[in-house]
Amino acid sequence: MPVRQAARCGPVSSPRGAAPTDFAAAERPRACAARGDALRALGWAVAASTLHRVRRGEGALLAINLSLIVWHGDALAVRGLAQALVSVFAILVMYAFNDLYDAPADRNNPKKDQALIRAWVAHRRAGVVATCGLKLATLAIAAATLGAGPTLAVAAVMTVNLVYSTRLKGVPVADVVVVWTWGSLYAAIVDASFALMVLVGVMTGICHLFQALDDRAPDAANGIATTAVRSPTLPRNVLAALTVVLFATLHGFLGPAAACTAVAPLAIYAAIADAGTGWLLTKAYFAVVWLAVLGTARAAG
Repeated sequence: MPVRQAARCGPVSSPRGAAPTDFAAAERPRACAARGDALRALGWAVAASTLHRVRRGEGALLAINLSLIVWHGDALAVRGLAQALVSVFAILVMYAFNDLYDAPADRNNPKKDQALIRAWVAHRRAGVVATCGLKLATLAIAAATLGAGPTLAVAAVMTVNLVYSTRLKGVPVADVVVVWTWGSLYAAIVDASFALMVLVGVMTGICHLFQALDDRAPDAANGIATTAVRSPTLPRNVLAALTVVLFATLHGFLGPAAACTAVAPLAIYAAIADAGTGWLLTKAYFAVVWLAVLGTARAAG
């Protein structure tokens, strides 16, 4: 059957005694080239979804997990290397799925990488298959190398990623809460201690709120009712509530004096009109806080 043979990348044969099928011979290299182009585009899109964020100053969650691996003294151990691999794969596939799902709306957002968006839009169906396959592969690696607890954390954070991308990104307050949960569960891949999970979660939630403020105009244009879009006062109120949680968490790690610095993100919000600049300053504050927490915990241990 010449048409079926044309879809293969191997040699095309004709029935004995028949002339070569010109149509099959012409279509075979085109089909193979198209498949190869699609695979290359998907591979690039998966990597670019994370690399684009790193270039913008994101990627703090991966840095947190890698620092926890070093802090536990497992950087050169087999388990530490497995934790790093699973953390990298998990963040890659979650960012990729988020960009894949948001691609149609992000065509109207000038802050987004338009080449990346075009790749996801052009290969949307194949992208779903690819990201699902990568999620299953990441879970398999976690189960084979890290055991039940971290594997459950990977499964849970991927579920939260799915719910956020498809349902809760445009639900005020819930968007911040679900991203908080996302950060907590991602850290649990390496360290499932409750206090650390709460700290990572609240830092992630606050950073996300600043990012939502920075994206308020394009989100509003696309009808995405984030916490930042819902009302001018809601972000301030949510940030105030997160500040209380941050204070309580830092009090346990660093004591009352250092915990008073928890007002820094709220002060930045009040003093800095540009949300993007506020986000960067808040991340710098959290970097200092994180190093202080790890240093204090090591000294206490």
